[in-house]
Amino acid sequence: MRTSPQQEITIDFDEQANSSLHPNSAPLTLKHIIHPEEIRDNLSAGQGGIGFLFHATDWDTLSFSFHNVKRRNASFEEELWKAKPFIASPIYSGSQVIGANIACPVPLELWLGSPRGIKRFRETQFFPALELARQAGLSMVAMGASTPYACNYGALPRHTKPPHITTGHAATASMLKDWAIHCCNELDLEFGKTKLALFGAAGRLGVTAAKYLLYKDAPKELVLIDLPDKVNLLKEQAKELLATDLLGRTRISVHTFSPDTPLPQFDGAILVSSTSVPYLTSSDLKRAQFWIDDSHPRAASVEAELASRAHTLYIECFARGPAGLNTVFPFRLPTTRDCYTCFAEGYAAWQEGIASDFIIGSPPVWSVSYTHGLLKKYGFSVGPFHGKDGSAIIQSTQRRGKHELIGS
Repeated sequence: MRTSPQQEITIDFDEQANSSLHPNSAPLTLKHIIHPEEIRDNLSAGQGGIGFLFHATDWDTLSFSFHNVKRRNASFEEELWKAKPFIASPIYSGSQVIGANIACPVPLELWLGSPRGIKRFRETQFFPALELARQAGLSMVAMGASTPYACNYGALPRHTKPPHITTGHAATASMLKDWAIHCCNELDLEFGKTKLALFGAAGRLGVTAAKYLLYKDAPKELVLIDLPDKVNLLKEQAKELLATDLLGRTRISVHTFSPDTPLPQFDGAILVSSTSVPYLTSSDLKRAQFWIDDSHPRAASVEAELASRAHTLYIECFARGPAGLNTVFPFRLPTTRDCYTCFAEGYAAWQEGIASDFIIGSPPVWSVSYTHGLLKKYGFSVGPFHGKDGSAIIQSTQRRGKHELIGS
């Protein structure tokens, strides 16, 4: 319940660190400190708030929130581990505070690669972040990027309830399909006649996305792609998908990815892989007409993206939010109205007043379809084409299907 008059919580993310005031040897310091009661006391009475929990995806994003970010070394890594999760910004609907972004300062590559790292992240970052969300009065928290790994996609018990959690996988799977159809429409392709590749197909999100891609409208062929050690999983997955395609509309094929193995031909690709470094080259990107990247971190380097831009459409997967939404934090999206799809899932669940964990584990197709309906109900849609590097893409220069640039 609000206990004080509402006032705007202002943050200027363009502020630059002053090296004379914050020398490299100084302790890591937040540029802005937002106390949980500042969020809690400004929420509408009775509903609780919506939270978005994310981690630093790379070393560059640390400078959004911290002064004196240092070069990577063992000492600085340990300093990040000891830093606590923090409220990165409020979230608004119009002038009303409706929630908060909560950030964990430990970059993905420090923890995702080992069970020990995941456990340490869970204990020092994830659980404390949920406690911070509780103190801020948040009732539903959407888990961004790779944070679902920390709680085994909601399966692990936790002491802090509320807030309730949702993995974001249902909304992401549904929006990935929306983006694929949107790309096909823009490039004069017919989705039902398209050969589509899914990178990271054997992962949790990949399994969910593959099922939903074959639900109702489906591509002509779906290529399941993952690392060589996942080949048996891919083959089993292909059998299960073929068994659900009762009309036999879609061909399912399997491919393992390695630098020494050429990629197969396909019209477009969806990227839901989870690796610590970019792995696709500009030559790889030029092989297809479009790429929708929901990998965190990105699947192709900025250099590869820019080098291939005249030949293919390589875009970020995100959602354009309802009018009035302001996520405030600089997520490298077109506007602060735009958000990642996992946040959209949490927002929809929060608006519905769902008083339990929403999407956890691997959601069935009907659950993805239900979530898809909620996204439309609350005004989420695909937005303008936007590169993974954060830049807008002018579609008139991207019609590879019309060969406007090829050979000119």
